[in-house]
Amino acid sequence: LAIAFAVSAPALGFYLPGVAPIEYQDGNRVDLKVNKLTSVKTQLPYAYYSLPYCKPAEGIQDSVENLGEILEGDLIENSPYEIFMRVNETCKVLCNQNLTPEHKEKFQSMINDEYLVNWIIDNLPGATRYVRRTGVVGGQTTYMNGFPVGIVRSGRDYIHNHVKIDLKYHQSPDDPDQYSVV
Repeated sequence: LAIAFAVSAPALGFYLPGVAPIEYQDGNRVDLKVNKLTSVKTQLPYAYYSLPYCKPAEGIQDSVENLGEILEGDLIENSPYEIFMRVNETCKVLCNQNLTPEHKEKFQSMINDEYLVNWIIDNLPGATRYVRRTGVVGGQTTYMNGFPVGIVRSGRDYIHNHVKIDLKYHQSPDDPDQYSVV
């Protein structure tokens, strides 16, 4: 057994069944999927659309792709976000929502229970980048899965209703017209 490991060649990457990366060309649509809302405070997950977020025009559809997602209890669904590989866009309105008092109460509860919104792009979790000022030029960058539903400042609840999506990608070494999300 030790000999088999000693003669095996080093790998440049790995493949997990059901989660192979997709190669995109300029302008190809990159699907942003939504997952459950989670809280370390309550440990009780909720479906993304249990809050009155903008819904896809074609309706909400389950997007579970493998057994692991089911076993993890993921609630992966499509979203109305339209993202295209290597196409920069700014200030797009996704939809307009009027919140009822019940909606506001639900958002307040989720904000106070520190719920996080979880997104997925190309089977990779969305993350929030934080730069901690450490005295070092530029600070220290850390990432956290998801982003808070909102925040409380001076006793008032604020919903995070504006997002900046920064999609990181690598160019294929085999084909300069192909890119994969990283």
